[in-house]
Amino acid sequence: MSDLPLFLGQFIRRPSEIRSVIPTGRATAREMARLVSPDMRAVAEIGAGTGTVTRSILARGLPPERLDLYELNAAFCDRLRSRFPGTRVHNHPAQEMANRAGEPFDAVISGVPTLPMPDELQAAIVGAALSVMRPGAPFVQITYGPLPPLSEATRRRFGLSHERSRRIWANLPPARVYVFRQE
Repeated sequence: MSDLPLFLGQFIRRPSEIRSVIPTGRATAREMARLVSPDMRAVAEIGAGTGTVTRSILARGLPPERLDLYELNAAFCDRLRSRFPGTRVHNHPAQEMANRAGEPFDAVISGVPTLPMPDELQAAIVGAALSVMRPGAPFVQITYGPLPPLSEATRRRFGLSHERSRRIWANLPPARVYVFRQE
């Protein structure tokens, strides 16, 4: 079942929620999930969309019951629930993860379009994630632009260092994946 009709329909109906006209490509999804391992106790994906990255996370061997998915779009949440039984799907903004109880996350994988956001919103999302992550755990973020997807002010505020992937030309538009960690 193709996600393109659902994705495009939601983009047209809710352009403020959906920032891309097509889902993340498979090569980019694999790069975003690269650091996930079966021994991780808890992982979160924020901005899970229709599940392209989710599929790559689970393909790394992580049991579904250890994966929390945060997605604003209710139609996408329905698709995620039916496609990935056992995962915990939250129809909430990423900042809501700060209210979660349980194991700290070993990684947070983000498909949320942070680059065009104001610093305050970036800081709210990253701060929420860091508050429920293990020390030194990776915050993985996709971007389509030439600059880091988190502003210099946000990176400084949380003491984040980063590494970036090569440009992934097999994605439309071409993407890059950044891995941020608190120093």
